[in-house]
Amino acid sequence: MRIRLFNMFLVISLLGFVATSCKQTTSQELQNLEADLLAKYIAKYHPGITPKSSGLYFIETKAGSTLPADTIKAGDLVKVYYKGYLIEEDAANGIQDGYEFDASGEFEPFSFTVGAGSVITGWDEGMTYMKDGSEAKLIIPSKLGYSSQQQSTIPQYSTLVFYIKMVKVYRSTDVWPTIEIRPGSSN
Repeated sequence: MRIRLFNMFLVISLLGFVATSCKQTTSQELQNLEADLLAKYIAKYHPGITPKSSGLYFIETKAGSTLPADTIKAGDLVKVYYKGYLIEEDAANGIQDGYEFDASGEFEPFSFTVGAGSVITGWDEGMTYMKDGSEAKLIIPSKLGYSSQQQSTIPQYSTLVFYIKMVKVYRSTDVWPTIEIRPGSSN
């Protein structure tokens, strides 16, 4: 009798484990949730805006230089201040900028070379629509961010919202001064 009860307990436990395992969120469900949150966010805050062909949403919030030559290109070194948020939805506030997962701080801007692959794809692309002195909002779908990879506090398949202020651009075509050091000099 004890063996039969023990076997029955094992079977019930195993069935409970299998049922719980089947309820786990699949990758496709997470992608569908991301698409739903993104659509609601765009409808609420930026109706009528269309994404770039890659899926990136670029919203210029402050114009920078008006010279066409001042558009940022791959190879340029940029310094930016930024804040990054996840899109969240709750019953009280609806869809909104949620958890701030990263920020550059207020004292030293973040620097990187555009197009070098040192940042997510959405950032590299977004910088090419900016100019020196401009500010922008980038709404980056996960396929241009971290996709199926969880990053610290960023869940997989998360759309990222960045507010970016372009502080300084160093052009890849700029000629940098050189210092000539002669033998025997104290330079």
